Amino acid sequence: MPESSGPSGALPRDREPLGTRVAALITEHIGRHGLADGDELPSEAKLAEEYGVSQRIVRDALRALSQQGVIRTRQGKRAVVSELRPVAVHSYFKLAMEADGSAIDELIELRLALETKAAGLAATRISPEELERLRSLLDEAEQAGDDLRGRVELDLAFHIGIVKAARNRFFSGVIEALSDVLATERERGKELTEILGESHAESDAEHRALLLGLGTGDAALAEQQMRTHLERVQRTFRGDGLE
Repeated sequence: MPESSGPSGALPRDREPLGTRVAALITEHIGRHGLADGDELPSEAKLAEEYGVSQRIVRDALRALSQQGVIRTRQGKRAVVSELRPVAVHSYFKLAMEADGSAIDELIELRLALETKAAGLAATRISPEELERLRSLLDEAEQAGDDLRGRVELDLAFHIGIVKAARNRFFSGVIEALSDVLATERERGKELTEILGESHAESDAEHRALLLGLGTGDAALAEQQMRTHLERVQRTFRGDGLE
């Protein structure tokens, strides 16, 4: 027997699966009611009644939203809203890097476009507390010396901190989706630096200059410092034939 559309808020009949349409309606509900991370959704029974479908259809919709990172489901409890995470985009970036090692050059081109602009925005929006946090990360990185894993984690945290200070949710979403491949890129870059017999001093100095640019509130200066840093990273990889 086909699913009923119900007397109120009737779902239009078309070829799109009911679960997909209910997922869209639940997403609209989250936005309309201003629900945030950790807020509960109505029960499956309530949602089924509201949209005039079975609880099985609601479960299908919730499962899809969970896979997309929109909600978190809990056994025996109501689903809750999740902090938005670009799950599908994250998977795409990771697969692209795993499938094609040369994609790293394209990744750095993306970083140049995104992080350069983010640095300019961050220079005008960053808080004193965020600046101090970035300074502490650089201190730790310099103290880490040749500890590759430690430097990778601190370097990534430093750059993500700048993007988040730009106060742009879409920039933050992209950088979060890129987190795994960015870590891989840094591991390769720092390994390459050591293979070439170079030190990490140049990167440390560029980071310090970038921090200084952020602290002045000068967007153009911060953008230039970020561009200088990333173009040097790009040259390092291209010099190794990873074009």
